[in-house]
Amino acid sequence: MIIALSNLKGGCGCTTLSLVLAHYFSQKKKQVFLIDLTYEGSLEVLYSKSMLLNERLPFEFFTSDLNRIEVLIDKLQAEKEAVILLDLPKAFANPSLMRLMRYVEIFIIPIQYGLLNTSAASRFALLSSKISPMSSSIFLPNMSSSGGFDDELSAQQKSLRSLGDLSSAISLHPALLELPSMSLPPSCLYELAVSLDLLYSKYIEPKR
Repeated sequence: MIIALSNLKGGCGCTTLSLVLAHYFSQKKKQVFLIDLTYEGSLEVLYSKSMLLNERLPFEFFTSDLNRIEVLIDKLQAEKEAVILLDLPKAFANPSLMRLMRYVEIFIIPIQYGLLNTSAASRFALLSSKISPMSSSIFLPNMSSSGGFDDELSAQQKSLRSLGDLSSAISLHPALLELPSMSLPPSCLYELAVSLDLLYSKYIEPKR
């Protein structure tokens, strides 16, 4: 299964949640391949630190550019039960990225509520559905609305549900904001377990 995380707006938590999901799927005894395709290479920096610390990661990590990624995915897909997680770049005018998106089965779109944020997430979902019509989109809020549940928030949620599945909000553990490496403190996954289990059982597993 190929799962991609992205949004048209940066700073929504795509890279952090890619790493969290890599650990989560590994805990479920899945073979996991995490691939950093971003221009910033944030995951690559964390991986380098993990190697310096001799950390044993429960998944395999790769970096690639858009010109080579299709060859890499073809090789990794030989492992039929593997989960391939892609942290996508923000470059939708790139034909190579559009070809890559046709491989994706599930797009997870991290969001933070707010009109600008939900608008960017909605546009990404529309783009991905046109490029990859057989894929599905899951919106994953990773911050609660500061204004509480009101008419504006309800309207945003209704708009998102018209374009894909809307998972319950996930509260990121403070330790995830400044990670020293790719290893996660056990308390992180423990505190996120309920939200991640719901995301997996309700929206991801049925599509396998």
